[in-house]
Amino acid sequence: MVEDVTRTVRTPCLCHALRKASRAVSRLYDDELRTVGLRTTQFSLLAYLHRTGEVRQGDLGELMSLEETTVTRNVRPLVSGGWVSVRVGIDRREKWVTITEAGIAKLKEALPAWVRAQRKMKAVLPEQVWQNLLAVLPDVAQAAVQG
Repeated sequence: MVEDVTRTVRTPCLCHALRKASRAVSRLYDDELRTVGLRTTQFSLLAYLHRTGEVRQGDLGELMSLEETTVTRNVRPLVSGGWVSVRVGIDRREKWVTITEAGIAKLKEALPAWVRAQRKMKAVLPEQVWQNLLAVLPDVAQAAVQG
């Protein structure tokens, strides 16, 4: 017997719910960061590089759960802006990414916009929901990787 597609489609889809939430939250953060010429993805990369220092581009993708082509596409404008530098490793296929002094300055310039976005989200979510999301979302990401 063929499964009833209608019943299956009515089942809540975790992927859809997460993507919908992610797009909405990203729009809010992007609106704030646009004032300093950054997107959420760029801010996240700069912040990550500032915390970690130089990192292999392939490792950066794994650590941030991004495909290598996505990392390349997101790093390119940061290099063009002078905020990130990329150097070739011992193996010419290996690329090392690091934040520059200009990138650190851009990150500091963007921080108030990021704080505004954080405050907006925190203001509209009950504190327990905020705390639960911050606690559970890393577990969701890890579980999907292990999938």
